[in-house]
Amino acid sequence: MWLDVMSQYNSLAVNIKLANVLGLHTAVYWAELLNVYARVIKKFKDLLIDNEGYFELDREYVKERTTLDIEEQLKIDAGLKKLNVLSERENDPNWIKLDVERFCALLVDDDIDAIRNMQKTAKLSRDDQAMAKKNCVRRNLVAVLSETDKDVLEAYKVWIDAMLEAKKPLTRAAVEIYQRNLNDYTDSKDVKIKILEIATSLAYHEFAWARDQFEKNYRGSGTFIGVRQKKTGGIDPNSGF
Repeated sequence: MWLDVMSQYNSLAVNIKLANVLGLHTAVYWAELLNVYARVIKKFKDLLIDNEGYFELDREYVKERTTLDIEEQLKIDAGLKKLNVLSERENDPNWIKLDVERFCALLVDDDIDAIRNMQKTAKLSRDDQAMAKKNCVRRNLVAVLSETDKDVLEAYKVWIDAMLEAKKPLTRAAVEIYQRNLNDYTDSKDVKIKILEIATSLAYHEFAWARDQFEKNYRGSGTFIGVRQKKTGGIDPNSGF
């Protein structure tokens, strides 16, 4: 039993120089990123190449392995991005790419000015910390989405970004309710996207507001002609007026 608890799997080797230069949390986090990256290279190298070096990071797993919560991980990411040793896919901080060679080159330089410059570069401003917090909130909201159509899912993500940018109140429960209301209203992909586009452009966090605008300005025209309302108050995409 004690062997399992103290096994290598439950341990983490940390780079001491990195810990001294950028802090213990960054060193612990980077060590786990390297563990994950090594497994990805070993098991999914072709997929890694297809994704231009990006791989998906399970942040809950990293949290379990390092005790660093997701907001703290994203803050560290911000510092690593400023050093150009980590990059994220646009609008998805869970897909990352590492430049291990560049980081090694930075760390082997013992010049005191180089070390101080690295510390200064990686230091987070208030804006950096606010962005990390915002990304954490966004991640939690996006995690609620159950939409399977990739285009509708992307429209939801754009809507969530717009709500956060406009500082509109939005919770996980609110996102779940919005999804349920939209799915009850229509099965039409085009209608869903249009309603989400309306909600995005007008910064509407309430489904009913965007629905009313759709029915007023779009429902009887163009793509949406022939799509009629269900008896339940929604839209049936397979039947005409």
